[in-house]
Amino acid sequence: MTDPSEPSPEQQPPAGSPGFTPPGPQPYGAPPPPYGPGGYPPPYGQGAYPPPYGQQGDDTMWPLLAYLGQLTFGFVAPLVVYLARRDQSPFTRFHSAQALNAALSYVIVVSCGVAVAFTSLPAKAPVVAILAIVLMFVFAVVQFIYLIIAAVKAGRREMYRLPTWLCWRMVR
Repeated sequence: MTDPSEPSPEQQPPAGSPGFTPPGPQPYGAPPPPYGPGGYPPPYGQGAYPPPYGQQGDDTMWPLLAYLGQLTFGFVAPLVVYLARRDQSPFTRFHSAQALNAALSYVIVVSCGVAVAFTSLPAKAPVVAILAIVLMFVFAVVQFIYLIIAAVKAGRREMYRLPTWLCWRMVR
C-alpha cells in the first residue's frame, strides 16, 4: 500500500532534478518524519507515560532521604522513612528497610567495639582497645562508601542490595 501524499513513480520528477525524493529511508540529517499515524500530534491532554507499576514521582526522593539522612541523623532518618512510606511502593520499602538495617548494623558494631575497648583497658590490654577503635573506623568508612553507592543506585531506580557482611537483614 502506498502513501497518498507521495507522488507515484509516474508523477515524480526525474532523478537529479529539484523535487526528486529517493524511495526508502530518509537520508542522514533529514528532518524527522511526521508525528505518527496520520501525521498528527498526540491529542491534547495526553502527556508522558505514567511511571512503571508501583513507582510514583517521589519514589526516588524517599530512599535517598533514608540513605543520606543516615549520615546526619543516624538511624532516625531511615526509621522515619520506613514507618512513613513502607506501604506506598515496594521500591521505597526495599531501600528504606535496607537503610534502616545498615544503620542498625552500624549501631551494633560501634556498641560492641566501644564495649570491647572499654573492657580491655582495665584488663591492661591497650592493643585490643586500639584494634577495636581502628576496626570501628574502618567499618565506618566502608559503611559511608556503600551508603553513597546505594544512594546513587536508588536515585537511578535500581534495586541494589548492600553486602550481607555490612548490612544484616533485621527489618524486611
